[in-house]
Amino acid sequence: MIETRKLAERSASPEETRERILGAAREIIGRKGKRGATTREIADVAGVNEATLFRHFGTKEALLVACAQHFCGHLQLSDVASQLSGSLADDLLVIARLMYARFESLQDMIRWSFVEQEYDSDVFAQTAWRPQLAILGVLTEFMQRRIDAGELTGDAQKIAMVFLGIVFIHAMGRKKFADSPLHRGNPDEALRFYIDVFLNGVKKR
Repeated sequence: MIETRKLAERSASPEETRERILGAAREIIGRKGKRGATTREIADVAGVNEATLFRHFGTKEALLVACAQHFCGHLQLSDVASQLSGSLADDLLVIARLMYARFESLQDMIRWSFVEQEYDSDVFAQTAWRPQLAILGVLTEFMQRRIDAGELTGDAQKIAMVFLGIVFIHAMGRKKFADSPLHRGNPDEALRFYIDVFLNGVKKR
């Protein structure tokens, strides 16, 4: 078993090994949270030894940060958002779809983040919200561009926080409120509704 693992490690590129470790970390964190995840178990699931894990990431804390950044999707979101130049509503729908899909796929890790934020003084609390902060940064840049273009008004970060919150809550509430009108049917219908409220409000004009 050990020889097989060593052979597999030698045949894998550093990038492939790193991806395996990150994937294993994501799996274990999804089941046990950052506090419950051990480097030994992550290494076992990744098919490497702990020395290899530490050679790639240095510490458990560094691995946690790398895992959060790797799977939150902010790089993909940044690439897409930077190229959007259509109507504001259509572009917001593209962004909302990406965020919704990512939040859906990471619900297990997000739930653990809610638990681990109670540990204010340790690294688990400090990394709990880094993915959302990275996404918020992308959204703030997008909103600022549309403010500069005269399409929006206000504080870009505050506007971005509202939009992020709308999509985040919708994704996290899907199982809790599965029978609500907003969670039945095609997610696009709900996202379009949220975007309309975000841009136009609900007060009768």
